[in-house]
Amino acid sequence: MVLSGGGNQGAVQVGMLRALVEHDIHPELVLGCSIGAINGAVYAQDPTLQGVERLEEIWRGLDTAGFVPSGWLPHAIALARRGESIDSNDGLRGMLEGILRHDTFEELALRFQCVATDVAGVREAWFSRGPLVNPLLASAAMPAVLPSVVIDGVRYLDGAIVNDVPISRAVELGARTIYVLHCGTIDRPRPEPKRPFDVAVQAYWVARHHRFKRDLEHLPAEVEAIVLPTGTTETLRFNDFTHSENMMARSYAATDAFLDGIVDDNGPLPSDDRPRGAASSDQGVGPTDR
Repeated sequence: MVLSGGGNQGAVQVGMLRALVEHDIHPELVLGCSIGAINGAVYAQDPTLQGVERLEEIWRGLDTAGFVPSGWLPHAIALARRGESIDSNDGLRGMLEGILRHDTFEELALRFQCVATDVAGVREAWFSRGPLVNPLLASAAMPAVLPSVVIDGVRYLDGAIVNDVPISRAVELGARTIYVLHCGTIDRPRPEPKRPFDVAVQAYWVARHHRFKRDLEHLPAEVEAIVLPTGTTETLRFNDFTHSENMMARSYAATDAFLDGIVDDNGPLPSDDRPRGAASSDQGVGPTDR
């Protein structure tokens, strides 16, 4: 399973996870980026229906959690003040320490990795061993909103900068069937920019979209990528978590129907729980750098 970045749109991944668990589809490997890294880590510690229900409860409470800044990002004063980010990651760190039942990657029930951006090295870096919290903070360190994270002397930012939907990593690690849990932000048409800041955001979106499209188009013939549907997505401010309940419900309904269609078209799921036929819509110490 590959879980993309997408901020507060990450609620849709929780609905997808419920549908996958209910269809007895269980991964050998979970890869996450940014909010997908956080969702992926929580899921990997308890990949059961009870674990998904706990993740749902976490998302229902995020509108009052206070781990993102309350102001709107383009605020001129916030963007002009000194420092690398609008807010600290203290709130997010506290939340992670509260919801993670394990301290390290090795303790998770499923093999899990997350990606961050090595700023000085200009490359993606993968974490698969050791403490969990700092790599998750690094993977979700949205530029300008949250600060970079230093791990073993290396400064990291949001993994979405370099690999928002890391299906290429899944291929590298030998995956043959890849379930893609994206947040719906990549294929959504962008509004016409009205301010210089909007142009910067649009450029960031184009880069992420291009990487995803290229990776899908260049999948090896023996690899199948199943892109799960998000249902109807909403355009929200980055710090608005009040719509999570509806987003989880919509993505669950869409994914449940989609997976039912796979079974109907191809017969019962094979013994390894992977659907047959086409469908669309490493361990190293510390980071393993590409």
